[in-house]
Amino acid sequence: MPRKTVAIRGLDTDLYHEVFSMAKKDGKRVAEVVNRALEAFLNGDYTEKTGNGNIDKEVEKNTGVFTLKNKGEISLSKKDILSLKTEVGPFRIETSGKLTFEKDLDKKSLDSIDKIIINDGVIEVPRNLYSLFLIKSDIFGKIEKY
Repeated sequence: MPRKTVAIRGLDTDLYHEVFSMAKKDGKRVAEVVNRALEAFLNGDYTEKTGNGNIDKEVEKNTGVFTLKNKGEISLSKKDILSLKTEVGPFRIETSGKLTFEKDLDKKSLDSIDKIIINDGVIEVPRNLYSLFLIKSDIFGKIEKY
């Protein structure tokens, strides 16, 4: 693809310089970072913020991804997650209740979950997968490892 210059009127130059510095540290180009951000925006994978920086609501376009919503208390095993994936494909979980992931979970079964949104609930996760849950989650509640 030929290289093109795109001028963006109103772009926050301080923000641009910060992104430039972070991209350089990660060995990436700004174009690569911006392209990923634009793709995420088009896919609906972004959060709308108010002027004061507080998150008001999750803005999710119809991406066709099933969302399992929990306001009570559920427990999910490896078999449960793989069964859900078979039924609906990769899926999201949104919880305001208590959600426990059983110890039989592994990285492969966790890859079936697109995103986990912890509103004001608690999720309990196996200690060995804690970092992977941090990566997959938007946390407004609490993650406990066991």
